[in-house]
Amino acid sequence: MGTSATGSVYHQTYQYYLNQLQEMPFKGKEDILGITYSGDEVAVPYFGQTIMLTADGLKDAAGRQPDFADCVVICRYLIMCPRFEPKQKDWVAFRDFPDAGPLTVFWANTVEGDLVKTFSGCVDTLEKRCDTLGGTVPEMDISCDLARRFTPLPKVPLLLVFNDADDAFPAAVSLLFERRAATYLDGESQAILGHILAKRLLSAGNIDQ
Repeated sequence: MGTSATGSVYHQTYQYYLNQLQEMPFKGKEDILGITYSGDEVAVPYFGQTIMLTADGLKDAAGRQPDFADCVVICRYLIMCPRFEPKQKDWVAFRDFPDAGPLTVFWANTVEGDLVKTFSGCVDTLEKRCDTLGGTVPEMDISCDLARRFTPLPKVPLLLVFNDADDAFPAAVSLLFERRAATYLDGESQAILGHILAKRLLSAGNIDQ
């Protein structure tokens, strides 16, 4: 979803977030958020790139404003910065968060569901695309056909667990958050982030062709 024209609801929402961020002090919050703060600019690692928060808004390395969905996630991540870094790093499903609510249907159908439909019978393709997007093998024992850890934001990793179809069960995908993710992102922003990762996996170049 791209950024809409000035005056649109997208632009108004983005500007509302920027106004809040202009009033926020980031000095001393570097470790809590995993960001770099220098002068009046904040550098946010995002999907392996650096997004800068400047006086003019969010910009990528080429000076372009990210898509609206990315802007929402990054802005909410910065705005929700907790006073202390939470420690709850156990992995949980999106539906387990209190404010997931009606978004659980969207998550099941559009995030995990689309991944299942695309990669059922294609675990090798999924593995290549995970590698392309910087997914790493998690340091834990998981009984599955494929597991990869992504770090779209410094303190909000995602864990993809994939089991391909066999004679007894259909293919299944779980995209998990650390429990502390709710401290950094509200349910809507978590859903957007999961959808962004799913879309990137679904269109990660032509490496498998």
